[in-house]
Amino acid sequence: MSEEPAMEQTPPATLTVTARRDDAAESVFLEIMQNPAADDPYSGYRRLRETAPALITGDGTLVLTGHAECDAALRHRSLGRGDDMDGFRLAPVPQEQVAEVMAALKRSMAFVDPPRHARLRRPVSSVFTHRQVEGLRPAMVAHADRLLAGLYGTAGGDFMEAVAKPLPEIVISDLLGIPESDRPSVLPNCQALAALMEPVTDAAVFRAAAEAQRALCDYFAELLARRRAQPADDLLSRLGTAPESGGLSDDEIVSTALLLLGAGIKTTTHLLGNGMRALLDNPGQWARLRADPGLIPSAVQELLRYDTPAQLDARVALEPVWFAGVELKPGQTVMTVIGAANRDPARFPDPERLDVGRGENAHLSYAAGVHFCLGAQLANLEAEVLLRRLVAGTRAITAAGPPRRRLGLGLRGFDTLPVTLSR
Repeated sequence: MSEEPAMEQTPPATLTVTARRDDAAESVFLEIMQNPAADDPYSGYRRLRETAPALITGDGTLVLTGHAECDAALRHRSLGRGDDMDGFRLAPVPQEQVAEVMAALKRSMAFVDPPRHARLRRPVSSVFTHRQVEGLRPAMVAHADRLLAGLYGTAGGDFMEAVAKPLPEIVISDLLGIPESDRPSVLPNCQALAALMEPVTDAAVFRAAAEAQRALCDYFAELLARRRAQPADDLLSRLGTAPESGGLSDDEIVSTALLLLGAGIKTTTHLLGNGMRALLDNPGQWARLRADPGLIPSAVQELLRYDTPAQLDARVALEPVWFAGVELKPGQTVMTVIGAANRDPARFPDPERLDVGRGENAHLSYAAGVHFCLGAQLANLEAEVLLRRLVAGTRAITAAGPPRRRLGLGLRGFDTLPVTLSR
């Protein structure tokens, strides 16, 4: 197997739709965005996709909901991160805060375009190869067993707090080299960071996210200095001391650590939580997994498709470019609604149905093209390990009360998810 995490190389489909203005479709889009805690955004996505799969909003944003259109946009060389992602925001945020946030984000691989993107990504890629990720499996199994043990002993325990949140926190903290003694003060800042992924964010919430980002950058700068003085077996030590760092500056190393902490914890947390909710709602699929654990790898991909944590992604036109039948101007925002694309009937048969044995599953939950998620294999393994331990030790999973959704669509998931696990 390749040492690089596999990227989907299937060429995007030829686009047959033409982007257009449509007031009714834009009303549906705004309704979806303004109700980010809705339990079912998918009916709204369906209406939007059927009405205008490529919609030009009043402010010039191109909103894509079809799988072919989203896939093509994520891969297009003329659509990238650009210099300003503020067009992604549908609520006013003070520009000085946006500038500060973007200054840090633009030093990480997720927010820069080729050729600089490759220079930032290459030094980190060695940690996410198949061999390196598989080497983490024994520790993941031990962590999952310990966390689940606490939940088995509590009728009506909160799956998010007991398992879905701490498991990715432990994995990423170990990977980066965050000492256990530092974690109680460092990890809570990840909660606030999630607001940076939301198109509709209250200015005060965004300000708190900017403050959390600043605190984490300060922490990683200090930890990098510690690791240079006393290297350990972790990514921060490797980037700070080894030639393979590729000449990354300290600011770039700090921003990379910030990216991996934020993306590696919150998205995986909500993959695990959304997956648990999907299995609670579809007990027949849980029974299939218990009867045939060999379905677990395909189940992970289906859970990602069915209720993906990252519902939205954005690009900007880097130059004048024709796309979906219209000319985009430099800086024009393109919003890909991944949650809608993942349920497009033109790409997935019976897309509203959870099918843990689904075959080819070309979901876009990890994006596509040069920005395909570097940590995809790690997130897959965490979900696979947890499902295997659940199947091995759990007779039944039942809801133990109403869950509470987090307020967000850029990152969709739960704050609480009460469950009872029966051995």
